Amino acid sequence: MKFTILTLFPQMFEPINHSIIERANKKNLINIDIIDIREFSKDKHKHVDDTPYGGGAGMVIRPDVVYDAYNSVKDESSKVIYLSPKGNTLNQEKVKNLSREKHLILLCGHYEGIDQRVLDEIACEEISIGDYVLTRWRITSNGTFR
Repeated sequence: MKFTILTLFPQMFEPINHSIIERANKKNLINIDIIDIREFSKDKHKHVDDTPYGGGAGMVIRPDVVYDAYNSVKDESSKVIYLSPKGNTLNQEKVKNLSREKHLILLCGHYEGIDQRVLDEIACEEISIGDYVLTRWRITSNGTFR
């Protein structure tokens, strides 16, 4: 099975290069590629965020940058999963179903998320890994911070 992770923070995935996942990767049981979305920015400062199309608070990752990153890794067997606290919660049944896929592209949202236009175009499914604590903030399944 092949996994491609599209993220602005590839260094956060350093732990997957160790332990059980490292051994599975070395035995070619899985293949994990981590792609830095920022590398697809076309401006000299590597900016990737902008205000939401149509207005609203916060910043979103620009659609052109995400779409170019996606196009660089997609193939006919790719399924895109947008990881978001607003998605359906990941559970064992979902993991079993996803394990049948050949290539999963995991799109990691940051800031307020990703421009909805690109999600409408490429995301097959939106999944939440559940409530968790990130630094000092707790992100709940409905996407609110506490």
